[in-house]
Amino acid sequence: MKGSSQVLLLLPLLSAQDAVEATAQDPATLQLNLEEAVRLALTRNLELKIVEIQGEVSHFDQLGSWGAFDWVFDASIGLTDAEVEVGGFLDGGTAASVDSDQTDYRFSFLRPITTGGSFSANFNRGVSDSTSAFQNDPEQTTDTLSLVYTQPLMRGAWSQVATATQRESELLWRRQLEVVRQTRHRIALQVSEAYWNLVSAFEQLEVARSGVSLGQSRLQREERELDAGLGTEVDVVQAQAELATRHETLLRTQNDVAQRQDELSKLLSAGEEDALWEVEVEPTTGLPEVVSTEGVPDWTTAVTIAYDKRPELRQKHLDLNISRLRMTRAESDRRAGLDLQLSVNSRAVDGNGSTSFEDTAAFEFPTYAASISYNVPIQNRTARFAERSARALVRSAQLDFDKTELDIAAEVRAAVRAVNYAAEQVVATAESLRLARKQLEAEEALKRNDLSTTFQVLEFQQALIEAMSNERTSRAGFAKALVALDSAQGLLGE
Repeated sequence: MKGSSQVLLLLPLLSAQDAVEATAQDPATLQLNLEEAVRLALTRNLELKIVEIQGEVSHFDQLGSWGAFDWVFDASIGLTDAEVEVGGFLDGGTAASVDSDQTDYRFSFLRPITTGGSFSANFNRGVSDSTSAFQNDPEQTTDTLSLVYTQPLMRGAWSQVATATQRESELLWRRQLEVVRQTRHRIALQVSEAYWNLVSAFEQLEVARSGVSLGQSRLQREERELDAGLGTEVDVVQAQAELATRHETLLRTQNDVAQRQDELSKLLSAGEEDALWEVEVEPTTGLPEVVSTEGVPDWTTAVTIAYDKRPELRQKHLDLNISRLRMTRAESDRRAGLDLQLSVNSRAVDGNGSTSFEDTAAFEFPTYAASISYNVPIQNRTARFAERSARALVRSAQLDFDKTELDIAAEVRAAVRAVNYAAEQVVATAESLRLARKQLEAEEALKRNDLSTTFQVLEFQQALIEAMSNERTSRAGFAKALVALDSAQGLLGE
């Protein structure tokens, strides 16, 4: 029942026709072709889900990095209550005290900008209430409005440096997307190899059963000849011993099929609670009947495709760009600080708060200011060696990129060569199988005419079984070689 429920859970991931066929068959058996197996793995694989979530995290980090250029609002309020002694010159030299209350309101908006500078708008209001005899109006309001623009001219200047962190975050996000692609490629390759290993195991199971069937036929023939007085007991024992050996081979092959089933089920499962251990995966894609290298690209074409598609190379290219960004930032940090500041201020004082604010907002009494500040660390060793370190990292990233290109070219050449070799091997093993059949037929004819022995016939039977096994193994090898070539070009799991 558990296996039946797991098959039903997988039905939505299959096509409508495949779902009908799956429910019509044994519910504990899941029939899959190669494409469906890969699709299931890419939908359910836990490792892929983990790296996809990491990709989401990287994307959110990238979007959040631009928050460095958001407006910042700041506000504060302060209260001051002071009593000051004024002595010696009031009321004939008698000391007096002055009470003063001060309330300060401060509001500011700050916006860092992508040129490396910042813009700010600041409004301050001070409301004072004093008992001083020198102040006609005991309550006065002082408003100040200032607009300030600051722009670095050397260190940290201009958008190439100011947005380096944001562009690095974007590159890191794109790199994580390539990690997701690489994981998809690897899982698709693992599933394809496990699928073809299972197909090959089933084929070897058929070969083992054929070997047992041949052995049983030979034993029955030897027993009939012994009963008819035409054979010997030695011939029967030889046939029995060979049949026992083939039964042992059949058991090993059955165990190998179960092992290959588990390997594929693990890749298709979405956790222990949803594992397919109780479900028998039945592959419906058979070994290739027609083996041809037509359509297989030459290695130079395949390398060109791989350079464009391989996620590993894209990651190295992004690493190189990231190291260059960091070098640009390090070069900027080594420069002296030269900052330009432009500001305009408006200030008004009045006993009426509304009038003071109106005069201030209208810039009735403006003050314009411009300044340039300069600073540089003596020796500047930290920034100087940080720049050298960044340059060394760029060289290292470039060499790593070149090495990855070289490794990919070698891998692609080997993959193309493996496909051509596998195709030739299929032809060779097919010819060996044809000749093995002819040899067995000839030897059996000699045995019928008492010109050969049971031992020799059994040897030729075993040679035929090995030829059958080699021929099917070579076909599976050709299928896996094609998958390896697609993987080397970066075309799997797209």
